[in-house]
Amino acid sequence: MGSPIKILLAEDEFLIALTLKVQLEAMGYQVVATPQDGIKAVALTKQLRPDVVLMDIGMPGMDGITATQAIMKEAPTPVVMLTAYNDRARMAQAVQAGAVGYVFKPVVDAQLRAAILEALAVSQSATP
Repeated sequence: MGSPIKILLAEDEFLIALTLKVQLEAMGYQVVATPQDGIKAVALTKQLRPDVVLMDIGMPGMDGITATQAIMKEAPTPVVMLTAYNDRARMAQAVQAGAVGYVFKPVVDAQLRAAILEALAVSQSATP
């Protein structure tokens, strides 16, 4: 088997981040970092080069949409947005910023796995 898929989990709510980290690791993913704001998410994405970024849409310092735009410019990586709100306008902004999808909180394992696999597939199809 190959090395596990590396996930950067950007979530400002500690308990949600901890729960998601446990979920991801139980599914066999490697969580390489859990920044709690968008600025750190961008910096750590550039530094650690994860396979996928899970990005909370609303974070301090730099929101998830702005952070996604920065990641797409500085270290293109598939981003899946995490949100607790069914706000179509914000989700459209996230996709415009470069996000490949989104998952609603509370996150169900099957939805999370599907979103990560879709993000990886999109990333691989974009690679020449």
